Amino acid sequence: MIERSELISKCLDSGRSATPQRISIVDELNHSGKNLSAYDLLGRLKDKGQAFNISTIYRVLDFWIEMDVVHKIDSSNTFLMCNDSHTNHFHVLLHCSMCKSIEESCQVSAQLSLPESNKFSIKDGQVIEFQGFCSKCK
Repeated sequence: MIERSELISKCLDSGRSATPQRISIVDELNHSGKNLSAYDLLGRLKDKGQAFNISTIYRVLDFWIEMDVVHKIDSSNTFLMCNDSHTNHFHVLLHCSMCKSIEESCQVSAQLSLPESNKFSIKDGQVIEFQGFCSKCK
């Protein structure tokens, strides 16, 4: 789990605001400990008395993705807090096809390297997702 003070510092260091909406949404995702859809976040925040519209949720999630704090899981259209520091490697997500759990694996990502090419450059913060079965579901 990322400390709230660290999230606020990331915003301020990049010259961006740590608005109450940004903090509320990322706090909910951070405390969930799992991947959630934007609609899951909307419902959880509503249950806590915080009213957001879905477009605000998506805009805030896009902001945190840009800040390298949140990963988008394309295959399930869900979002997950990043658990490492984005230092010179890809982010590998291990997605269990049965229970839908997702784990970020720094061990796997540290072993990957792609050749540099003048014809193609890979964008920063790249996420690679592997489908399979976790140890509980094997």
